Amino acid sequence: HTDAAINPGNSGGPLINLAGEVIGVNTAIESPVRANSGVGFSVPSNVVKVVVAQLRDTGEVRYPWLGIAGGTLSPEMAEEMGLPRSTRGVLVSDVTGGGPAAAAGLRGGDPQTFVGGDIITAIDGLTITQFDDLLGYIVQRTTVGQTVELTILRDGKTQTVSLTLGERQAAIEQPQAPTTP
Repeated sequence: HTDAAINPGNSGGPLINLAGEVIGVNTAIESPVRANSGVGFSVPSNVVKVVVAQLRDTGEVRYPWLGIAGGTLSPEMAEEMGLPRSTRGVLVSDVTGGGPAAAAGLRGGDPQTFVGGDIITAIDGLTITQFDDLLGYIVQRTTVGQTVELTILRDGKTQTVSLTLGERQAAIEQPQAPTTP
Protein backbone atom coordinates (compact mmCIF):
# COMPACT_ATOMS: atom_id res chain seq x y z
CA HIS A 1 0.00 0.00 0.00
CA THR A 2 1.02 3.60 -0.42
CA ASP A 3 0.17 6.96 1.08
CA ALA A 4 0.54 8.63 -2.33
CA ALA A 5 -2.50 10.55 -3.54
CA ILE A 6 -4.57 8.28 -5.79
CA ASN A 7 -7.84 9.55 -7.21
CA PRO A 8 -10.67 7.56 -8.78
CA GLY A 9 -9.59 6.89 -12.39
CA ASN A 10 -5.89 6.52 -11.56
CA SER A 11 -6.01 2.71 -11.58
CA GLY A 12 -3.55 1.29 -14.08
CA GLY A 13 -1.33 4.37 -13.93
CA PRO A 14 2.27 4.31 -12.70
CA LEU A 15 3.32 4.91 -9.11
CA ILE A 16 6.54 6.94 -9.30
CA ASN A 17 9.09 7.64 -6.56
CA LEU A 18 10.94 10.95 -6.06
CA ALA A 19 13.73 9.77 -8.39
CA GLY A 20 11.22 9.44 -11.24
CA GLU A 21 11.34 5.62 -11.22
CA VAL A 22 8.21 3.53 -11.71
CA ILE A 23 7.83 1.49 -8.54
CA GLY A 24 4.32 0.17 -9.06
CA VAL A 25 1.00 0.27 -10.87
CA ASN A 26 -1.90 1.93 -9.06
CA THR A 27 -4.87 -0.34 -8.48
CA ALA A 28 -7.30 1.11 -5.93
CA ILE A 29 -7.89 3.48 -3.04
CA GLU A 30 -9.77 2.85 0.16
CA SER A 31 -11.37 6.17 0.95
CA PRO A 32 -14.56 7.12 2.75
CA VAL A 33 -14.99 10.18 0.51
CA ARG A 34 -13.98 8.82 -2.95
CA ALA A 35 -11.04 11.19 -3.14
CA ASN A 36 -7.29 11.08 -2.68
CA SER A 37 -7.48 10.77 1.09
CA GLY A 38 -7.18 7.27 2.47
CA VAL A 39 -4.96 4.32 1.70
CA GLY A 40 -3.84 3.64 -1.86
CA PHE A 41 -2.93 0.23 -3.24
CA SER A 42 -0.55 -0.58 -6.06
CA VAL A 43 1.08 -3.65 -7.56
CA PRO A 44 4.86 -3.44 -6.95
CA SER A 45 6.97 -3.09 -10.11
CA ASN A 46 8.91 -6.31 -9.39
CA VAL A 47 5.59 -8.23 -9.47
CA VAL A 48 4.61 -6.44 -12.69
CA LYS A 49 7.91 -7.58 -14.28
CA VAL A 50 7.12 -11.23 -13.44
CA VAL A 51 3.59 -10.96 -14.84
CA VAL A 52 4.66 -9.15 -18.03
CA ALA A 53 7.40 -11.72 -18.71
CA GLN A 54 4.90 -14.59 -18.37
CA LEU A 55 2.36 -12.87 -20.60
CA ARG A 56 5.02 -12.20 -23.22
CA ASP A 57 6.33 -15.78 -23.15
CA THR A 58 3.14 -17.83 -22.81
CA GLY A 59 0.16 -15.50 -23.04
CA GLU A 60 -1.03 -16.41 -19.54
CA VAL A 61 -0.07 -15.88 -15.92
CA ARG A 62 0.42 -18.82 -13.54
CA TYR A 63 0.79 -18.11 -9.83
CA PRO A 64 2.84 -20.45 -7.60
CA TRP A 65 0.97 -21.86 -4.61
CA LEU A 66 1.99 -23.40 -1.28
CA GLY A 67 -1.44 -24.56 -0.15
CA ILE A 68 -1.39 -23.17 3.39
CA ALA A 69 -3.27 -20.70 5.52
CA GLY A 70 -1.34 -18.96 8.24
CA GLY A 71 -0.04 -15.72 9.60
CA THR A 72 2.85 -13.99 11.26
CA LEU A 73 3.82 -15.64 14.55
CA SER A 74 3.39 -13.14 17.38
CA PRO A 75 5.52 -13.16 20.56
CA GLU A 76 2.38 -14.12 22.50
CA MET A 77 1.67 -17.11 20.24
CA ALA A 78 5.30 -18.22 20.48
CA GLU A 79 5.08 -18.08 24.27
CA GLU A 80 1.84 -20.12 24.26
CA MET A 81 3.63 -22.74 22.16
CA GLY A 82 6.48 -22.96 24.67
CA LEU A 83 8.93 -21.15 22.40
CA PRO A 84 11.02 -18.05 23.15
CA ARG A 85 9.08 -14.80 22.56
CA SER A 86 11.78 -13.85 20.05
CA THR A 87 10.81 -16.72 17.72
CA ARG A 88 9.77 -15.34 14.32
CA GLY A 89 8.19 -16.86 11.24
CA VAL A 90 4.89 -17.88 9.68
CA LEU A 91 2.63 -20.08 11.78
CA VAL A 92 0.78 -22.59 9.57
CA SER A 93 -2.82 -22.70 10.74
CA ASP A 94 -4.19 -24.94 7.99
CA VAL A 95 -2.89 -27.11 5.14
CA THR A 96 -5.05 -27.53 2.03
CA GLY A 97 -5.80 -31.21 1.41
CA GLY A 98 -4.13 -32.43 -1.78
CA GLY A 99 -2.02 -29.26 -2.07
CA PRO A 100 1.76 -28.87 -2.26
CA ALA A 101 2.19 -28.30 1.50
CA ALA A 102 0.17 -31.43 2.30
CA ALA A 103 2.30 -33.46 -0.14
CA ALA A 104 5.44 -32.12 1.58
CA GLY A 105 4.07 -33.12 5.00
CA LEU A 106 3.51 -29.67 6.51
CA ARG A 107 1.16 -29.54 9.49
CA GLY A 108 -1.45 -27.01 10.49
CA GLY A 109 -2.27 -26.25 14.10
CA ASP A 110 -5.28 -26.85 16.29
CA PRO A 111 -8.21 -24.91 14.74
CA GLN A 112 -8.86 -23.06 18.02
CA THR A 113 -5.38 -22.38 19.38
CA PHE A 114 -3.16 -23.00 16.30
CA VAL A 115 -0.80 -24.81 18.68
CA GLY A 116 1.01 -27.65 16.95
CA GLY A 117 1.26 -25.96 13.57
CA ASP A 118 4.60 -25.82 11.78
CA ILE A 119 6.40 -22.48 11.82
CA ILE A 120 8.12 -21.52 8.56
CA THR A 121 11.33 -19.67 9.47
CA ALA A 122 13.11 -19.61 6.08
CA ILE A 123 12.62 -20.35 2.40
CA ASP A 124 15.62 -21.23 0.25
CA GLY A 125 17.83 -19.89 3.05
CA LEU A 126 16.06 -16.50 3.25
CA THR A 127 14.91 -15.75 6.81
CA ILE A 128 11.14 -15.33 7.14
CA THR A 129 9.98 -13.09 9.99
CA GLN A 130 6.46 -12.31 8.79
CA PHE A 131 3.84 -13.58 6.35
CA ASP A 132 4.64 -10.86 3.79
CA ASP A 133 8.25 -12.12 3.57
CA LEU A 134 7.01 -15.56 2.52
CA LEU A 135 4.37 -14.25 0.15
CA GLY A 136 6.79 -11.78 -1.46
CA TYR A 137 9.38 -14.48 -2.08
CA ILE A 138 6.83 -16.86 -3.60
CA VAL A 139 5.32 -14.23 -5.91
CA GLN A 140 8.54 -12.54 -7.00
CA ARG A 141 11.15 -15.28 -7.08
CA THR A 142 9.46 -18.61 -7.83
CA THR A 143 7.49 -20.32 -10.56
CA VAL A 144 4.92 -23.10 -10.71
CA GLY A 145 6.67 -26.48 -10.47
CA GLN A 146 9.77 -25.10 -8.76
CA THR A 147 11.01 -26.91 -5.66
CA VAL A 148 11.81 -24.74 -2.64
CA GLU A 149 13.46 -25.63 0.65
CA LEU A 150 11.47 -24.58 3.71
CA THR A 151 13.09 -24.39 7.12
CA ILE A 152 10.44 -25.09 9.72
CA LEU A 153 10.12 -25.39 13.47
CA ARG A 154 8.06 -28.43 14.47
CA ASP A 155 7.66 -29.25 18.15
CA GLY A 156 10.57 -26.90 18.91
CA LYS A 157 12.98 -28.64 16.51
CA THR A 158 14.31 -27.23 13.23
CA GLN A 159 13.72 -29.30 10.09
CA THR A 160 14.14 -28.76 6.35
CA VAL A 161 11.31 -29.70 4.01
CA SER A 162 11.37 -29.77 0.19
CA LEU A 163 8.16 -28.51 -1.38
CA THR A 164 7.25 -28.39 -5.06
CA LEU A 165 5.05 -25.38 -5.73
CA GLY A 166 1.71 -25.97 -7.39
CA GLU A 167 -0.42 -23.57 -9.38
CA ARG A 168 -2.95 -21.42 -7.59
CA GLN A 169 -6.31 -22.02 -9.19
CA ALA A 170 -8.68 -19.22 -10.08
CA ALA A 171 -11.82 -18.86 -8.02
CA ILE A 172 -14.38 -21.48 -8.95
CA GLU A 173 -17.17 -19.92 -10.95
CA GLN A 174 -20.66 -20.39 -9.59
CA PRO A 175 -23.04 -22.11 -12.02
CA GLN A 176 -25.53 -19.77 -13.59
CA ALA A 177 -29.24 -20.38 -13.17
CA PRO A 178 -30.77 -21.79 -16.36
CA THR A 179 -32.48 -19.20 -18.47
CA THR A 180 -35.75 -19.75 -20.27
CA PRO A 181 -36.14 -18.71 -23.88
